[in-house]
Amino acid sequence: MSTMTAYKGFGNGQTVDITKYKGREKEAQENTKRGKFVCFGFLDLSKYYLPNGKPNFLHPDLLNIAIREKQNKDNADKRISRDYKRKGWSYSPIPLQVDIKTGKPKNGRTRIRAALRNGEKFIPCSYFDYTKDKKVSKHVQELSEGLIGNDCLISRPTRFEDLVEACISAVKHGKVKEERPAILNLLAHEFEAERFVDETEFSDITDMVLDAVQNGEDVMWLPSREEVIDYLKNSPDLPADAIFAPLDQDIPLGKKRVFVYAAPSQSNQGRLWGMIANEIPKGSYVVLYTTKKFPSRLRSDYKEFMDYQDWRYEECFEIVNLSTQGITIQAPDERPWQFIGVIPQIHNDEHDTLRAYNQVIKPEDFKKLLP
Repeated sequence: MSTMTAYKGFGNGQTVDITKYKGREKEAQENTKRGKFVCFGFLDLSKYYLPNGKPNFLHPDLLNIAIREKQNKDNADKRISRDYKRKGWSYSPIPLQVDIKTGKPKNGRTRIRAALRNGEKFIPCSYFDYTKDKKVSKHVQELSEGLIGNDCLISRPTRFEDLVEACISAVKHGKVKEERPAILNLLAHEFEAERFVDETEFSDITDMVLDAVQNGEDVMWLPSREEVIDYLKNSPDLPADAIFAPLDQDIPLGKKRVFVYAAPSQSNQGRLWGMIANEIPKGSYVVLYTTKKFPSRLRSDYKEFMDYQDWRYEECFEIVNLSTQGITIQAPDERPWQFIGVIPQIHNDEHDTLRAYNQVIKPEDFKKLLP
């Protein structure tokens, strides 16, 4: 925890002074479930930068999984970063909340991402000491602090859709029963949903949660293709000879292209085969991810996607055999591509841990780590 009270940054040569928050301690205390306000301070952002000096937007602390339905897809951090440059730091909202014991932010992830875009080293924060509640799972307690912590915001408070996401996550991973009374109780008492929506909407939220869970939905990290590639560039599972490059770009001798595709998708199955075929005999690497919220189907979706590549490869040999009398060529068991694995996207302990180290789920671990 930093002990400084002023920091020069956030545009216009401004010096941000946290002593200006003096007298707002009670206001800070209003936006937490189990936290006890300790003090205002600065959060050191150094852990959110990669060794090359670039921001690590994929750091586990900065993913709005189960807190924001849109996660980070609305690009609000870009807008806020421009405001920081143009207008400087705003003292209107209470600074983001940070656990004084762990240094982990409970809310304000978008504000942190915006600060990182501008190369800031520190950001004002409110330090809290959080008490543990044995009656409620740790997972649900994290959700509560994230939702309620956003009540202080004017432009991006917690919304109806965010509550649906949080409830799904609580049912799937937070030991909340898949029953109407349990979800209604979660909304009313644990999430204090009346802060954000009318009580008459609780029933609609509950219906959506039950439908989603029964259909096999779950709260998942849904990155863009560009984010997946950034994730892989910092992954220990990426082979040393792997390179990300379009087909019209020459690559160094001894390098192999990496192809990244979203599954399930019939069109992507065909596109991937075209890419693989173009790289024969050099070889290539394949990584898959999903844009769907149905983890119960992931393993079969990924298997079907890669089975298609096997079928197309074997089909090539069948065509040759049919076209040439007296010759039968068997497709080699070893394929001219390597399936590295898939991106861990489910919001559970196993996948969260893998994401913390930018690891992929390897094919041999599918049975253990994919539903």
